Amino acid sequence: MPTLPQAHAIVSREGWLSFTPPPFRQTVLARCKLEALKAGATIYSVGDPPGGMYGLVRGSFAISVAPGERGPYVAHFARPGTWVGEAAAFTEQPRRISLAVTRDSKFLHLPLPAIREIVTADPGAWRFFGLAAIAHNDTAIGAADDLLIRDHVKRSVAVLLRLGGCRYSTPQGSMSIEIDVSQEDLAVMTNLARTTSGTVLRTLEAAGQVKVSYRRVRILAPDALRAMLEG
Repeated sequence: MPTLPQAHAIVSREGWLSFTPPPFRQTVLARCKLEALKAGATIYSVGDPPGGMYGLVRGSFAISVAPGERGPYVAHFARPGTWVGEAAAFTEQPRRISLAVTRDSKFLHLPLPAIREIVTADPGAWRFFGLAAIAHNDTAIGAADDLLIRDHVKRSVAVLLRLGGCRYSTPQGSMSIEIDVSQEDLAVMTNLARTTSGTVLRTLEAAGQVKVSYRRVRILAPDALRAMLEG
């Protein structure tokens, strides 16, 4: 598992912190704690008191939402480099989402008092924290747009690509991409009956584009899947 310097290197080249100025990045990393949790553990739940931010280093975050009268249900999976939790830091209101780990994971924790300390010393730092919120807003807009795809096969492909972090391009060096998603959760995310979603997965698997196993889907051919969405 990654050491603290390795963890710093991962989040410095991928995700939110990679888009921030080096001085701000170092200020954040100097106040982070490296933590680990076993698969299935919950970091926080909807309605929990406000807290800090969490940056994934190794493993996977499952993000669950509970809008209106429905939920909670898993809406997205975050990959290494992703930071979560800035909304509660901005508002100091209860958590709006639930965050759990789907496999043994390591992550950096930036406590809420540390965030307060950073922005007290430099109020302009809020602008850089805001970049994390904008990234999540972009993901939410993309997810909503994908759900408007009328063809259920293409809609399923678009959701799989988003969950794998390869909706628009394939991460360099990624031969295959594994998603910790159950067929039941995928059916909810694609707004399909479980039987219909299962049929789509079997069709994609027969074509050699994905590999399905218990509570996991491995994307084998992201470029070929993206080509299905063209036209």
